[in-house]
Amino acid sequence: MTDQKGHGKVKEDPGKKRRAEALPERLLRRLLEGMGEVVDRKFGRTIDPKSGLTTSKLLDRMKQLIDERVRDEGQKGRIAPHHLVLKVEWGTHSEAPPEILNDLKNEILAAAIDHINDHRYRTLAPVSVDAEVDIFTSGISVDPNFGDFEEELKKQDEEKRLALQGTPPPVAAPPMPDIEVMARINIRNTSREVPLVFKPGGRRLNVGRASDNELTLNDASVSKIHAALLMTTEGTLLVADTGSTNGTFINGRRISYGESRKIDDGDVVGFGDVEVRLRKSE
Repeated sequence: MTDQKGHGKVKEDPGKKRRAEALPERLLRRLLEGMGEVVDRKFGRTIDPKSGLTTSKLLDRMKQLIDERVRDEGQKGRIAPHHLVLKVEWGTHSEAPPEILNDLKNEILAAAIDHINDHRYRTLAPVSVDAEVDIFTSGISVDPNFGDFEEELKKQDEEKRLALQGTPPPVAAPPMPDIEVMARINIRNTSREVPLVFKPGGRRLNVGRASDNELTLNDASVSKIHAALLMTTEGTLLVADTGSTNGTFINGRRISYGESRKIDDGDVVGFGDVEVRLRKSE
């Protein structure tokens, strides 16, 4: 168990204090300009350049979540989450420039370390920040968690709860198996089938003309990175357009960029001029 003070407390800097409000707000404004209009549904606010969500409010919400998730371990002290995930919706025009996200990540890291030190919290590992820019994510938020320790801590909490109730711990359920989906591809009067393997709730699979996509469609109407496929934890298949030139369609109807849509059995998904039918293997 590691004391966050041992991981380099951010020292007081008069210059930093003077820019504490101006810089975060400038960073978020630049971020939004790079992304287009973003709605933070988690907070229920529309971000408005004049009066909307500022980075200061984003950091205040992060600190509140850190406090809510602190674990009181008695003599071992109060343990705070150390892994911060900056979740940013893929903008309506383009991804946020990497340098802007890096600046925002640095602001979040400094604010989190200061907050943890000021409250004399301890952490299980050094504080870190990861950014996720994804078309399946809505809004912008910071999610504090315990990283690699998260599942083990949840298991411990459940065992303690059951022990207090006098209930024996349940037998661990087997992990959800991967699901194979057959993609029947029709390109200019030719047809072929390609197996795709999805992990429910796992990473997305990219669709496009480039050979490093999980589903490669070698046709001039298909963009290099055209769309993305994702399977939810419930086994629902989703498709989203990631900024293609010629569009992504479900049963002939074009879906908007930045919108994820469910694929039902029997649906025909169009990527440019290429038609694909997706069905789960028996």
